[in-house]
Amino acid sequence: MLHRKGYLDDLAKTKLAKAAFELGLEVGEHGHIENVGWVNAELRHMMQEAQDLEIQDVVKRRYAFGKEKGRVRREGKISQIGGPKTFLKDQKGAAIQGAKKPQEPRPMFVERISSEEGIWSTVSVMKFLRGDEEMQSHLSNLFAGLVDLHDRLMQMPADKEPSKTFDNGLQVINDVGWITTYDVKFFDEKTAMAKVETTSLLSRSMGHCESPMCTPLCGIMETVGLKSFGRSVLAVEESCMAQDKPACTFKLFPRDLSRDEGI
Repeated sequence: MLHRKGYLDDLAKTKLAKAAFELGLEVGEHGHIENVGWVNAELRHMMQEAQDLEIQDVVKRRYAFGKEKGRVRREGKISQIGGPKTFLKDQKGAAIQGAKKPQEPRPMFVERISSEEGIWSTVSVMKFLRGDEEMQSHLSNLFAGLVDLHDRLMQMPADKEPSKTFDNGLQVINDVGWITTYDVKFFDEKTAMAKVETTSLLSRSMGHCESPMCTPLCGIMETVGLKSFGRSVLAVEESCMAQDKPACTFKLFPRDLSRDEGI
């Protein structure tokens, strides 16, 4: 019963931190005033919950982080609509009106969840398994196996052709044993999108399930995508052999979809 209560407390903390970030994002993006109206009421309610859960500092940080991201997003929209014109100089130093600045390099890393959410979820699982040495051993092996495979993939030499790097990454996963077959159905370097059908050891070991069961493989596929495309991708298992499908089908697409790509 104590384990259950601890889990619920950690879940409440995670949800509150996420809500604080989302509120900050809303305030920063739309320029809402904090000390009046619904924003003020929402903030006071959140801080009361944070006090009860003893995470006031975390909630404040997440709110401030979201607000800053929202502000940056808002400024980006304003500049696209009709911000100040950009002047670049030609080789002789003369200003060129209306010239666009070179695009900044795309960030390679885009977080899946906040650090706080990841830490609290880990703590919740560790608390739940406290006292069960066999399950703790399995969990340690799970972490070690996934990190080992991540290291193998990131240390793998990148080919000049991203499609070849992608195939080499899938072959590493095959050699380790997570999958026994794979077939790349779609690969596009420009949009950083791909579709892969595999035979997964996980799904073959699970028996019949109503939903896809290869969540760890999604994370592994994302590492292959990062190595191949040079940017963070999201991998989603569209269908699973555990659902009595002929193969486990994964789709990969960018986490940071940009406006100019139109995806």
